[in-house]
Amino acid sequence: MTAATQSLLQPEEEQLPRFRGEQSWLTDYRKAALAVYAASRPEPNPLYKKYVNLSKFEDSGFRIAPVAETLDRIPAEFAGLRDDSIFSVQSSAGLYSEWKSLPDGVIIEELGTASSLHGEKMKELFGSKGLRPSDDMYVALNNAMMTGGTYIHVPRNTTLKKPIHTVFVDDAPGSAHFHQNIVHLEEGASVEILSEVLSRENGSQPTLFSEVTDIFAGDGSSVSYASLENLSQKSVYISNRRSLSGKESNVRWVSSYIGSDLTRARADTKFTGRGATTEDYEILFGNGSQRFDVVTDLHHEVPDTSGRITVRSVLREKSRSLLRGMIRIGEGGANTSSYLAEHGMLLSKDAKCDAIPGLEILTNGVKATHSASVSQMDEGQLYYLETRGLSRDEAEKLMVMGFFDPVISRIPTEAVRDKMRFLIEDKWNNVISLESNRHLDELEFEKYVKDQIKTTENIFEGHYKYR
Repeated sequence: MTAATQSLLQPEEEQLPRFRGEQSWLTDYRKAALAVYAASRPEPNPLYKKYVNLSKFEDSGFRIAPVAETLDRIPAEFAGLRDDSIFSVQSSAGLYSEWKSLPDGVIIEELGTASSLHGEKMKELFGSKGLRPSDDMYVALNNAMMTGGTYIHVPRNTTLKKPIHTVFVDDAPGSAHFHQNIVHLEEGASVEILSEVLSRENGSQPTLFSEVTDIFAGDGSSVSYASLENLSQKSVYISNRRSLSGKESNVRWVSSYIGSDLTRARADTKFTGRGATTEDYEILFGNGSQRFDVVTDLHHEVPDTSGRITVRSVLREKSRSLLRGMIRIGEGGANTSSYLAEHGMLLSKDAKCDAIPGLEILTNGVKATHSASVSQMDEGQLYYLETRGLSRDEAEKLMVMGFFDPVISRIPTEAVRDKMRFLIEDKWNNVISLESNRHLDELEFEKYVKDQIKTTENIFEGHYKYR
């Protein structure tokens, strides 16, 4: 059996990928992860066995993508993606990056290069990662099969004035990609990161993209990590993210799941230092027969921490989403404030959304809040918009944008807000493109959204509370 035809569910040890010049410790790490993967189950929690079909996919047709070659210049077809950032783009042609002339002590490297140049540090980070192979079978698979990714290190009291912008372009249908991202912030460091995973067009063959992202947020550090996905609807997208949040650190996650046939996403924050805070915003927009299995968790094990998660899902036609989340407050989590919200809007009688938030509280003196709702579009609001001269389609589009915007408007980076809005509009118009087509009537949109936001000024309050 060759690597081109092997089943990803039954990988062989001798067929594991290798980085160029890979050190023995990393090869051993792959082998250990593969053994964990072989013994794992798709859904370890028996309460959710009936939902396992949401995460199932056929995998025997994928080819393992090779380790990317380094490019000296950006391919012309991707020049329009470039912006005023610390930029990189990867496609089947290779990896082009602008990671030179960085501030003193800042390191941005492709993962394979980093494991060679900074072997001892990388070995230490892999040994202390928040996401371990035993946590999830697809984390284990990614650790065994990784072929790319990014290592980011920001030293003490350093603020990167420019955001880091990484783009992966799927232009090789039938390939399977496994990326690992490690973000290491020392005390007082600050950085903004935008990661995009895109398809050039709706391909005829499936693609698999798996990524594992670990953030080590040192004491007093600040990181904003935005992840935008818009793969073709023949694709499988698997994402696992976790942050270890040190004392008085601030971590902000932003995620949008727009494309792919199947999305399986896990996001988790572990508070390791007193006074740490996190905010997590997740947006899903599905049509056709798309499936979304999204889990968002907060682990409060130390006092005086604050966590906020809000997930919003819009589903058309026969798409389906499962939204799960858990706030866990341990015995040491006194004076915690935590919130989890999962809300779905259905645009079709055949669409389905299950929202299942949970609380596990093992101490007193905390504030924990959760909410969930799933509903059809409000006909009264649609009628109001139609009386103002909008067609039914235009009214529904503005309703969807208004449903998402209380979340999007809280994103601090304007470029990310704009990208998310235009991705959503492209999705409405069934467009898969590297560059969004802007059709939205900005004045009409702004007026409508402002009306909506008046009633949702604080999306983190107003629900059942445990004190």
